[in-house]
Amino acid sequence: MGFYFVCYVIVGMCFGIAGHIHLARQDERRMHVSMFWLNPSPLGEFIRTAATFAPVLALLTSLLQGGLWVLATALELWLGAMIARFVIPLSACNGLLFLTPIPLIIIFGALWGFWYI
Repeated sequence: MGFYFVCYVIVGMCFGIAGHIHLARQDERRMHVSMFWLNPSPLGEFIRTAATFAPVLALLTSLLQGGLWVLATALELWLGAMIARFVIPLSACNGLLFLTPIPLIIIFGALWGFWYI
C-alpha cells in the first residue's frame, strides 16, 4: 500500500505544480514564472496539460483496480497537491513542472503493468 501512496502523492504534486504555474501566469504580481511558462511552446502546453489530466487517469486507474480505494486515491492526490501548493516555492515549480513527464511516465507505466519499480 505504501507504493500506491507514494505514487499517488507524486501525481498529486505534479498536478499541484501545474496548477500553481497556471495561477501564477494569470497574476502579474507573481513574476517569478519563467518565460518558458509565460509564453509556452507546444511542448510546454503539452507538459502542463499532461500534468493536469494525470489525476483523472489516476482516479480511473484506482477505480478499475481497487474499487472503493478510489476515495483513498482522491485524498492522496489532494495531499500531493497541497504539498506542492504550500511547501514548494514558485521558483522551484518552474523547473519541477518541466520534469513532471518523467515521473508520470514511470508511475503510470508501473500502475498499468508495463514494468515494475
